[in-house]
Amino acid sequence: MTLNRRTFITKSAVAGAGAAAAALAAPAYAQGKRNLSMVMAWPHNFPGLASIAYNFANYTEALSDGQIAVKVHAAGELVGTFEVFDAVGQGTADVYHAPPVFMVSKWQPATFFGLVPFGMTATEHCGWMYFGGGQDLQHRIYRKKFGIVPFTCGHTGIQMAGWFNKEIRNLDDFRGITMRIAGISGEVMRRAGAAAVMVAPQEIFAAFQAGTIDATELCCAWLDSANGFHQVAKFYYTPGWQEVNSAGEIGVNAALFDDMTPHQKAIIEAAARAANGVNMGEWPYHNAKFMRTLTREHGVTIKTYPDDVILALAKASAEVVAELGAIDDDAKEVYASWKATRDEAMEYSAQVDLPVYHARRIAWEAGA
Repeated sequence: MTLNRRTFITKSAVAGAGAAAAALAAPAYAQGKRNLSMVMAWPHNFPGLASIAYNFANYTEALSDGQIAVKVHAAGELVGTFEVFDAVGQGTADVYHAPPVFMVSKWQPATFFGLVPFGMTATEHCGWMYFGGGQDLQHRIYRKKFGIVPFTCGHTGIQMAGWFNKEIRNLDDFRGITMRIAGISGEVMRRAGAAAVMVAPQEIFAAFQAGTIDATELCCAWLDSANGFHQVAKFYYTPGWQEVNSAGEIGVNAALFDDMTPHQKAIIEAAARAANGVNMGEWPYHNAKFMRTLTREHGVTIKTYPDDVILALAKASAEVVAELGAIDDDAKEVYASWKATRDEAMEYSAQVDLPVYHARRIAWEAGA
């Protein structure tokens, strides 16, 4: 399967990338101190996402006692949202923070390391990366293909399905809409009968407001509130089938990483894990608060996809994910590892997690 690049990346997002990348300064070294440039796929004020990059930078400097300083640049300041990977791989920047799904134009199966429709939760994904061989696979493949050493960093947890300007009562209502949606989930949407486009996160509100799209997903209550989507639509749908979790990553130029001492390498990895751990607490805490504001103050209605829509999406997802996992030998290896962990996790979750959530709902509705 080959997914068209235009499916995921708008022309406007890549305009001027070459000139911007050329303008980047090489890393500076003075008296043993490393001054690293970090590019991220987000604006400075993106809650829950930009904060990951800043936490990583702060932790790195603190753990190194000031010997490694990281300067964080927002999307568009040095390179565009989708150019951070090339900038770091080519050595014109040192570090990036972005989601693997934004790398699909370079290697589509990278999305297994970030988000997969009907995939793993945040904790399950971390289990695969840290204990199930995911990180070792990602390191080997990214180094070989892109000259990057990556570390999983930032997990949104369960997201919402998205914002709609009309109610979805059945599969017929779902077909024909045009929705902003990321990565291979867009291909799933098309196979289920909807139209899908990719828009950079900071450009979504304008497209939604202008009517270029009928619906959008980005994340969840915290980040979606900051982007003002409730000003355009009042139907907020669940479940977030397309992003049961969305993982980000810290990527370091491989040559730079190899030039570091073992202690410095350990600091980079520890800072990434620390930023990841904090972020996994950020999302559920703030999402709960902002969801109350959306529903109680802004009149947003939470809706659930009809079963026929979920079934259509599930069947299409299974097809797309299997095709993606057969693109090349690296993809086959990643898919086999990912799927083995995902299937075990789903079986465990059905036996343990789902009964707890059912019990919690009974308690909540009873006011207990």
